[in-house]
Amino acid sequence: MKRRPGFSPIVPAEPVTTDGGTPYSDVFDDVYLPADGALGRARQVFLGGNDLPQRWQGRDQFVIVETGFGLGLNFLATWAAWRDDPQRPKRLHFVSVEKFPFRPRDLRQTLAPLLVQPGMTELAPLVQRLCDIWPLPVAGWHRLEPAPGVVLSVGFGDFSTLMPDLRVGADAFFLDGFVPAKNPDLWTPEVFKTLGKLAREGATLATYTSAGQIPRDLAAAGFQTTHREGDGHAGEMLAGVYAPPYRMRRYDPPGAPSWREFRAADADDDGDGESDAAPNTAIVIGAGMAGAAMALRLVARGWRVKLFERAEAPGSAASGNPAGVFHPQLSADDNVLSRLTRAGFLYALSQWRTLPGGLPGRADGLLQVGSDDDEASSLAQLVAAHGYPEEYVKWVDAAQASALAGETLAHGGLWFPEGGWLAPAMLCRAELVAAGPSLDARYGVSVERLEQRDGRWLAIDETRRVLAHAAVAIVTAANESQQLLGPYLPPDFIPIQRVRGQLTFLPPDSLPDLRIPVCGEGYVAPSPLGGAGPITGATYGFDDPATDVRVGDHQANLRRLATLLPDHAEAFGDGEGGLGSASAAAELGGRTAFRALVTDRLPMAGQLPDMPAIASSDPQGCRLAGGHLRDLPRLPGLYASFAFGSRGLVFAALCAELVASQIEGEPWPVGSDLADAIDPARFLLQALRKA
Repeated sequence: MKRRPGFSPIVPAEPVTTDGGTPYSDVFDDVYLPADGALGRARQVFLGGNDLPQRWQGRDQFVIVETGFGLGLNFLATWAAWRDDPQRPKRLHFVSVEKFPFRPRDLRQTLAPLLVQPGMTELAPLVQRLCDIWPLPVAGWHRLEPAPGVVLSVGFGDFSTLMPDLRVGADAFFLDGFVPAKNPDLWTPEVFKTLGKLAREGATLATYTSAGQIPRDLAAAGFQTTHREGDGHAGEMLAGVYAPPYRMRRYDPPGAPSWREFRAADADDDGDGESDAAPNTAIVIGAGMAGAAMALRLVARGWRVKLFERAEAPGSAASGNPAGVFHPQLSADDNVLSRLTRAGFLYALSQWRTLPGGLPGRADGLLQVGSDDDEASSLAQLVAAHGYPEEYVKWVDAAQASALAGETLAHGGLWFPEGGWLAPAMLCRAELVAAGPSLDARYGVSVERLEQRDGRWLAIDETRRVLAHAAVAIVTAANESQQLLGPYLPPDFIPIQRVRGQLTFLPPDSLPDLRIPVCGEGYVAPSPLGGAGPITGATYGFDDPATDVRVGDHQANLRRLATLLPDHAEAFGDGEGGLGSASAAAELGGRTAFRALVTDRLPMAGQLPDMPAIASSDPQGCRLAGGHLRDLPRLPGLYASFAFGSRGLVFAALCAELVASQIEGEPWPVGSDLADAIDPARFLLQALRKA
């Protein structure tokens, strides 16, 4: 079974110690940190070597990139310094990679004994929090938020696979990850060249290693280094600054945001007494899952958000279904969809669990079963080939699956222990409540178009009244997105399809033993609300604008359900007495909604291209025919997040975080390969390449 090149199963680190109790790596035959003075070393070498905390003081954001996370002591020391600094930056980003990450329980087990060392006790609350949110050893980037204003992005996998593909502008580098003699792969010219591509102007660097070829290789990558006195465990250390003698990269990394420089004299066109065009104000159009998540991620960064929804309440369109199931998609080659849903699933769970009132649903398990023995066997091979931890996904046979579901299943499949179901409309409301007073949500208000005037975006209704204006506008309105964005990106490059889906509401006494959602050809979820019955569906109808609930679609849903739960084939069948008969199906409740998707079935999330600038800079389309998405000029302040299809629960939070990171010039939560796959300009670039 083939895997995506460059991606191998993650091998977790084992909790091993020396005879003296110092954490030790049997892979690298070296200790993770000195037997004593580990915290002092982190502070002197990495913080002191980068002139921190002085360099970050008074900044809106500060970004640190580290080459090896290990036990996280450098991160913990940095977090503590940020916490204790009254002049700290508003947001601290710490980006690191780890090829052999600890399992959550093993990280806690290994760190706990270290807290008795001198000076380490003060880190105890931070260690506890880090261990509480530490992710499973699953490949890819994990976005963690241990405290308001602190963001830890940790990539599990090889540096050469993960870091070159990440869009990040670094202000400081911590070069760590065992000594060169033990881990030479992290001390190569290629690694240093990658760091040079990530460095903002004036970025600094520090490491405890100063011998041999390393200073010369760093100089070749644009870093000018000097030797300094070491920490007692090493005679000397290196400190440096990114100061290349000539331009060394094609693409600059993301810069710090410039929105706070924006000013406007006439800033209250909508008469609400507030400056709509003031810094940190954004317009969000649409209050479904995409819009609610977008508002929350912007508010978390200090933005004020004006949210417009044409319906009378949030989550009223496809997000209004009473329950939706969520789980990641797996594939043999770990393709784009698999990696994107994995990142989205894990990030969404981390966000939902912080909502007021907790998760508006259940995340205690979901089954994806095979349709026959061959498919079930393929699922088993897939899990084994990727070496996923059982806490993420586990293959189960038919008997095990039946025991988990509470219902007899004909075939085995995938058990996702943290999969489950949510009420999407309740999720939208919870996220909007969590946004607090920084959110101004207006329902029953339709934005008919967006206009750009004097560097601002104006939301205008059908009477040509300006509803609001701001430096940034984000369109999250699903089926209306093509109309709103059409003046700036022709519809051919936003190939939205509306897909009709009908759910069937089963009687309350149906399937009383069903414990968890079961997916296959269709899905069934247990009763989402008190007194309501299970939900099954959904149909998938292209070019079908009908909004009514149809008996024939109920029958189609019930036929799939009978295959999924064979013991109930007669009860759900269309024979006499079966729910699938025309007379019985006509009595069932249901709901019809329309999913929005584009032709490649991936979301649209990111900044819109600037068509006039593209036309003027490359009128014949020759230069861009061989270009990259980064070569396309972008419209300042116009973004989108929509077209989630049936995966809104998995995609919404991650796409919102990606867009918010782009707006703020922060490290992106996914690699550029995934961001490119969902870039709103991707269909335009495809057309330019064919021109």
